[in-house]
Amino acid sequence: MPAADRNAVSAADVWYVGVDQVPESLAVLLDDRDRVRSRRILREADRQRFLAAWVLTRLVLGERMGVDPAALGFDRTCAHCGDRTHGKPVVETADAGPDFSLSHVGGLAVVAVSDRAVGVDIEDATAGERPPTSALTERERAACRGYADFARLWTRKEALLKAVGKGLQIHPRRVEILDSTPVALPEELGRPEDFALCDLVLPAPYVGSLAIRGPRPSLSVRSGAELVDDVVRLVPGLRSPARG
Repeated sequence: MPAADRNAVSAADVWYVGVDQVPESLAVLLDDRDRVRSRRILREADRQRFLAAWVLTRLVLGERMGVDPAALGFDRTCAHCGDRTHGKPVVETADAGPDFSLSHVGGLAVVAVSDRAVGVDIEDATAGERPPTSALTERERAACRGYADFARLWTRKEALLKAVGKGLQIHPRRVEILDSTPVALPEELGRPEDFALCDLVLPAPYVGSLAIRGPRPSLSVRSGAELVDDVVRLVPGLRSPARG
């Protein structure tokens, strides 16, 4: 992909990468706090997903902001309660940086970046057999014909909750979404019409959604594999994993 295309700014940009496309050696891009977080993750597969998501996030934000990806710092202070450990991460910068959100599941990691409040979530549409109906309203349950429908609906709910920095602190049944349109929200989150939802086209079997505050954005969805390959080529001693 030409560099000019990669640097083009749209209202919302989504990048994805396969977890196995990010070599462990790129952990050098993480800061001390994230290395500590990574070491606390018990399962190797979960650590690899964490690494892929945060390496991709650093590469995308570094390119967008014109800074060294390894120099980026992140503040995780919760905007709602002040706790410094569980808030939606924001870039530590003297100027207002872009808003971003990341998600990872199975073999895929994604990051969404926008100048507006944004949230992204992905799921494996083949991962289950029966939707967990406790997360759905009665009308949502009626619209779900199987797990694939649930997975898509769940990403819409989760993306919206991540956009407002609440995550699962809000029970997902308090958010109702029909036909990719928010129709009911808890009062503390604002009006349904304050948000737009976009379904993402991702490599199968993954489905995803982006939520953004304000009108529906101009959206780009692209692979971040070239970003990873570029930094592997630039940093001596790093090796890109073999492509399957």
